[in-house]
Amino acid sequence: MKDFFFFNKMLTPSFITIAYWIASVLIGINALAMILDSFAAFPHSFTMGLVAFFTSIINLIVGFILTRIGFELICVLFNINHNIQKLANENTDCEKQEESSSSNS
Repeated sequence: MKDFFFFNKMLTPSFITIAYWIASVLIGINALAMILDSFAAFPHSFTMGLVAFFTSIINLIVGFILTRIGFELICVLFNINHNIQKLANENTDCEKQEESSSSNS
């Protein structure tokens, strides 16, 4: 509980995968809705329906790619934080060993 209240342990990395899949599902539903809307536009204007259809396909692809890149950048930030904490812990361990060896001499 102490780790939770004093931010010693990060909770966000455990939620990133869940948030990514929710975002991906929402992007897919949005693209599906846009594709269905494009079919509704075909009777009014074939060209406009075709443009809307291909725009929705491009929106689906770009949405998935940008979402993935965004979540990967968040993961990179947390990996950097984790590696810095490991380095800091190693440095404090080395300092403790030096102090104990100098006090023994």
